[in-house]
Amino acid sequence: MILTSLVLNENLEEQLPRTAQAFPHLACYVEMNRYPGGIVPWHWHPDIEFMYVLQGTVRLSTNNECRTICAGEGAFINSNMLHYQEPAPGLSVITLNQILDAGLIAGAHKSVYEQKYVLPIVECRELEMMHFCPFAPGQREILRRIRSAYEAADREEPGYEFAVRNELSAAWYLLFEEAAAVRKSGKLTGSQREERIKKMLLFIHEHYAEKISLEMIAAAASVSGRECLRCFSQNLNTTPFTYLLEYRVRKAANELQRTGRSVTEIAYSCGFSDTSYFGRTFRKMMGCTPGEYRALQSEKN
Repeated sequence: MILTSLVLNENLEEQLPRTAQAFPHLACYVEMNRYPGGIVPWHWHPDIEFMYVLQGTVRLSTNNECRTICAGEGAFINSNMLHYQEPAPGLSVITLNQILDAGLIAGAHKSVYEQKYVLPIVECRELEMMHFCPFAPGQREILRRIRSAYEAADREEPGYEFAVRNELSAAWYLLFEEAAAVRKSGKLTGSQREERIKKMLLFIHEHYAEKISLEMIAAAASVSGRECLRCFSQNLNTTPFTYLLEYRVRKAANELQRTGRSVTEIAYSCGFSDTSYFGRTFRKMMGCTPGEYRALQSEKN
């Protein structure tokens, strides 16, 4: 399946286009430059995710970590983890993503697979993500297995479900071994901080077209302005206003791509009160003017 955008609910949870609940696995081919704004915005899902970078270099961020992942490398993203992806300079980014319910690997509830191997990973909140590199033997085998699972799902030959589950189960055990130090550390990340970030991002997503102050963003999570700044800096490596500006530009890019509304209309509807400032900001972020962006997207489609 080719994905070109995310569908998020009011809590920033991704609504996955999964068709078969009996086989809770989704294999996605992602060309990041086809997403509005050329990035995968902050979101989460209860499923676990494996990513393999086919081309380019991507920066993957979670609450407390950021990794630069190159072609031929990959990553694991844990359940219920806020995450974000943006391309690094160079070739356009193409990734092969697999999003699945951990139950596909765990099997029956309270099985030995669930209790001994799956829950110690998905309940380890310090394990936000794991970066796989081919020069490490165990990680090289994980990469081979997740690539093989993706290819089996993509072909959909008779019995492919067995091949997908078998390859991912093998990859999971290797991941379990690689994560031994983290699992045994006993440390936890701040779930309260995660909830605060989600609430503040949700407020921005709901009110981006309005005039927003730092105090308003902070109030959405019942924290002070100083704590709001700290949360964005430590967890998202940005400021509330930079995030708001980037979100407005991404929404404008989406409107330019999907509607025939004028640039001026779109600028005002996305929270910009000055069209000249909108044009300068858009060009700085996107590398082209709004009009040029619309023309480029029309050529692609």
